[in-house]
Amino acid sequence: MAAVLVHLDPSRSPLIVSSRSAAHFRDLPPGAFESDARPVFASDVRAGDLILASFSYFPTPGRPTLGSTWVNRPYVAEDPRPWNPVCPCDLCAVERQWSEPVPRVRLGTVPADPRWATGQGCDVWWADEYVLVIAAARLLPAPASA
Repeated sequence: MAAVLVHLDPSRSPLIVSSRSAAHFRDLPPGAFESDARPVFASDVRAGDLILASFSYFPTPGRPTLGSTWVNRPYVAEDPRPWNPVCPCDLCAVERQWSEPVPRVRLGTVPADPRWATGQGCDVWWADEYVLVIAAARLLPAPASA
């Protein structure tokens, strides 16, 4: 995928979707095509959508820009819903440390990782954060999370 400038809302910074290096990231699952990827707000992610990237700010002349930050292993949103701030998992404890009182959504569960005492935790995003996804309806056949 070549770098693409995406304008979703003229009052927000543009998004730049950079090329995804096959040398550094796992292949997309069978039936998933980069040409079907679209940026959506985290609050608009639906169960079965394949999550490919988030976006990070970087400076460009005249204004900040959001550039894609590819996830190493694309994964399927399993159960998107509003975030439960009293969840006891370690990842939610990290989220509670943020001082900004912004709405958040839980897109699923992060696989077990020895860095977290609970073994796994919630995949929490800010509700108005952009996520690059391939909609579940565009996946043939629907992949399972790796």
